Amino acid sequence: MSGAASEQPEPSATAANTSAAEPGVPPVAPAPVEEPLPRPATWTVKPPDAPWCPDGRLDAILARLEPAVAARFRDRVAQANVERAEGHGLHAVSDAWTVTAAMRRGRRHAHTGAWSDDAFFASLSAHRGVLVVADGAGSATWSRLGSAIAVDVAGHALRAAADVSAESMHQAVERAVLTLRTVATALEVAPRELRTTLLAVAWEPDGTRHRLVTTQVGDGSLVLAHADGTINRPAAGDGGEWSGEVHCFVPDEETMTRARAATVVHDVPDLAALLLVTDGVDDPCYPFPRFAGPILGQLLHGTTAPLTGLGVQATAPSVINAADPAAALHAWLGFEKRGENDDRTLAVALHTTASHVIPPWAPSTSA
Repeated sequence: MSGAASEQPEPSATAANTSAAEPGVPPVAPAPVEEPLPRPATWTVKPPDAPWCPDGRLDAILARLEPAVAARFRDRVAQANVERAEGHGLHAVSDAWTVTAAMRRGRRHAHTGAWSDDAFFASLSAHRGVLVVADGAGSATWSRLGSAIAVDVAGHALRAAADVSAESMHQAVERAVLTLRTVATALEVAPRELRTTLLAVAWEPDGTRHRLVTTQVGDGSLVLAHADGTINRPAAGDGGEWSGEVHCFVPDEETMTRARAATVVHDVPDLAALLLVTDGVDDPCYPFPRFAGPILGQLLHGTTAPLTGLGVQATAPSVINAADPAAALHAWLGFEKRGENDDRTLAVALHTTASHVIPPWAPSTSA
């Protein structure tokens, strides 16, 4: 036997750690490996890949419509091009009132190359103001036609009515219902394939008191703003337990029952503003009556910070005082909130007193 000491193997790191650990103390578990964060959504903007009006059915539709409605529908089809797909707006001024309205295609429809399902009608004269907004049902094949025709027919009927009354509102909605059913026949589809919501207001903008009539079928919001800062919502939206769930659309059989129940005639001495939105604005700004004042504050005085709960909202000066208020409102509708990518439509009527009684919105205020 050699007198040199024999070599012993080096203890492993695990054995060393185990032997070094105090008796009764378990070894430290390795740190969990963090899963990589999901990549942010990438949104694209594609032109619609299908015609706004179905090929080969235009003549059949025009043949069944009243001449004035047919002429306007022909113009609407002619205007339905890629430039118009992203949305459009309107601005009008008459005496003490202004109206501004805009529709913006949602990111979901832009990403998939689909048309917007929203539509609006806005009209203002010295003796009558009319605002109508509509959101076609996502499950209805031709809902974009339904919303466009519904706002056109109801809006023109209210503008031409002899007075501002519950009866004139009911007649306007009924004309929209009958027209959509006529178009469904021309398209050879069930009326449900043109389903749309409908929110409408008509008012007499002259004098110190304002007489107006409002109604609503489906979701979205319609509110009145008063000179004392209060917000009044005449009728609750027809939404179900889940967002986007609606019980009744135009031209369902229950439409007129719903419209009559929601119709309210107002005689208001201190009316400052009227605000109508589809659910693309209503949902991210829930509950809407609480957000209506801050939204009006932004439209009137400018956006200095995002509304509470919105992810991104661009800083911008007053929408109403912009060189092109319709384009400015279209840009304002581009705010972002996670999970909210629907088409957006907003129509607003403002009295000259609104800028004095509706304050600017700042993060320290509500909503």
